[in-house]
Amino acid sequence: MKILVITPRFPHPLDKGDKLRAYHQIRLMSKNHEIVVCALSERPVSQTSLDALRPWCSRIEVLSFSPGRGRRAGLGAMVLGLPYQVGYFTHSEAAGRFRAVVDEERPDLVFCQLVRTAEYVKDLSCPCLLDYMDAFSSGMAQRATVGGPWARGAHALEHRLLERYERRVFDRFGAHTIISERDRAALPFGQKQSIRVVPNGVDSEVFSPRDSEIRWDLLFVGNMAYPPNVRAAQTLVQDILPRIRAHRPGIRVLIAGANPTVAVRRLASDAVEVSGWVDDVVDCYAKSRVFVAPMEWGTGMQNKLLQAMAMELPCVTTPLASEALGHSAGVMRVGSDPEDLAQCVVALLDQPEVGQSLGRKGREIVVSQFQWESTAQALEGALQQAVVMGRPDDG
Repeated sequence: MKILVITPRFPHPLDKGDKLRAYHQIRLMSKNHEIVVCALSERPVSQTSLDALRPWCSRIEVLSFSPGRGRRAGLGAMVLGLPYQVGYFTHSEAAGRFRAVVDEERPDLVFCQLVRTAEYVKDLSCPCLLDYMDAFSSGMAQRATVGGPWARGAHALEHRLLERYERRVFDRFGAHTIISERDRAALPFGQKQSIRVVPNGVDSEVFSPRDSEIRWDLLFVGNMAYPPNVRAAQTLVQDILPRIRAHRPGIRVLIAGANPTVAVRRLASDAVEVSGWVDDVVDCYAKSRVFVAPMEWGTGMQNKLLQAMAMELPCVTTPLASEALGHSAGVMRVGSDPEDLAQCVVALLDQPEVGQSLGRKGREIVVSQFQWESTAQALEGALQQAVVMGRPDDG
């Protein structure tokens, strides 16, 4: 069948979790279906990115808007009772172009990635599927507990708007998907049990062990403009690292990932390298001893952990991150505070054979359960459900 996919960001480069998920799901769906993509984008899309997506698509339309326009639309949406992030990505010009593509292509199904695109299908008559991906309202509730008074207040308001919106748009769609059992449980409405869990995956051929000279003892990878990653990097350097250095004073740390904020760049020192975007993140994993992801808040599945596990890198993380994978015992070390996490790291550095064993078990889990191809059946089931259910009453 012909599937029209609408995404809030162009699904390349793969520097954010939603882009990674969209790219691979488009690739998987293209094996059995014709794919048309309408991708919103707040910045110009390079020819390299277009070429990376083109093999999987019969047509690609970029719906451009400026960040300034997005911010104004987001604030205007809040006045109308919609979440800021829904308004940020919803624009009349983009909606007109999207409807033109719908009229020209006459898709059998429209696939919406994230609630941020749900307004675009509000008046469509064809079957639609919504990938919630993460429980955004839950993540915003967590963000409402940190920062200054203004930030907490703004995030608390966005949490309430998202919670209401996630519930309200459910009935617009014939089928729904989400990234993990934990995120499904966090959604604020009873019908959530019908949502299909479609996890993320890893390309285990790309992310595979390689012999490399070790350059760093500890590694953290992520989009370094994403607030939960910023906080995790700060926790690693400011709270965990001093405890480790009491036992191992010569420890070396790499923080790698696109768009590091000023707060992240300030973490750099003789012992800590902040690299920014790297062309070959696999090389970072291969040249590190232990992967540390001290995630204190956030939603969804930590792709960085799956990638590290695929590389046979021993992982140390928090319950928040390990629970989304459904695995911890025998696969990674889990600590609930900086002292616990530091002790886990020191133990792995002192006993490299234990880390090697964890790494092997971690890769076995990824290869057996978290390859992108292993998610294809669940994704296909959701697509077929959406078509069978047709277009429910609008919410």
